[in-house]
Amino acid sequence: MSEPPDPSDEDLLPRLRAREEAAFRLLVRRHHVRLVAVARGLNLPQEAAEEVVQEAWIAAMRNLDGFEGRSSLRTWLTGIVVMMARKAAAARGRTRTFSDLAGPDAESGGFGTDADLADAFLADGHWREAPWHWSEVDLERALAGRQVWAAVQEAITALPPLQAAVIRLRDVEGLGVRETEAMLGLSEARQRALLDRARFRVRATFERLTREAPLRAIS
Repeated sequence: MSEPPDPSDEDLLPRLRAREEAAFRLLVRRHHVRLVAVARGLNLPQEAAEEVVQEAWIAAMRNLDGFEGRSSLRTWLTGIVVMMARKAAAARGRTRTFSDLAGPDAESGGFGTDADLADAFLADGHWREAPWHWSEVDLERALAGRQVWAAVQEAITALPPLQAAVIRLRDVEGLGVRETEAMLGLSEARQRALLDRARFRVRATFERLTREAPLRAIS
């Protein structure tokens, strides 16, 4: 007899508010790894990202009674991690402040001086080829999926911080423009510019790793 499926986050909410330890453990098991990835995407190394997420779990449980359900529990947790990771990144002195990263060099990651990237634009400023999107990818067919996904995660972490933050929230976490704007303070236009450049760079990594993947999958 098959085991019943795990309860959804929403189903867990009453149990979490009742301080049920089993419900909390399930929530942590479900979201901890991706939350650490979110923190890493905000310019934190692995150890610091782990610390931020641990603190975020404590903060979330302390403030759980104030969660009004206007967003999903997943999005609420992500917002807490984003806020704490931004503060931690600034405190570490790795950047001046998170908002200071908005300068042209930081946004582009050297985009304008990279010949390969510059060639991606037509003379009128439009993309020569539309930036790649996650919906085009079948990770399970490509090099066993997990290996590729690990490489994509590394490619995101290596991006300039604002690019990494936007692609993580918009494409990986699936947040909308307004949710991302509330978390990062970035307008829709700036999100679009950062996201296009981030997708371009991550696509280059993915294509390099999966160039022969379709043939391997068929053989």
